[in-house]
Amino acid sequence: MQNHELAMLAFARLARISHDKNQATGRDRFLLLAGERACKAGWPDVAERCRELVLLSNPRHLLSKSPTFADCLRSEEGAEFFPTLQKFCTFERAEHLLRDLQHWPGEPDDDPGPTARRDLDAIAL
Repeated sequence: MQNHELAMLAFARLARISHDKNQATGRDRFLLLAGERACKAGWPDVAERCRELVLLSNPRHLLSKSPTFADCLRSEEGAEFFPTLQKFCTFERAEHLLRDLQHWPGEPDDDPGPTARRDLDAIAL
């Protein structure tokens, strides 16, 4: 499995954990990171689910200016925004957090997209 897929899984899991702890800001940041990595890993449906969840809680977010998550990444504003967002939590930091919490998804038995979707579908806004 590629690092982008593992990062997608890790950030989706952290988004779910943040949601469960009523940490909306952290949840949305992890959703953005998961969506970015989903685009890079070739899972546009996962990226779009992340986009939907962010826009439910923040309809005016930068993502609302583009029809898809991938389009937002390619936009001028997205090109400025997402590199700064990565400073919030690197993949290595996400892995460390999840291992400490004993929630590391590791290598999923099935495709990583459906595994990430299960975490995202557990987030009910």
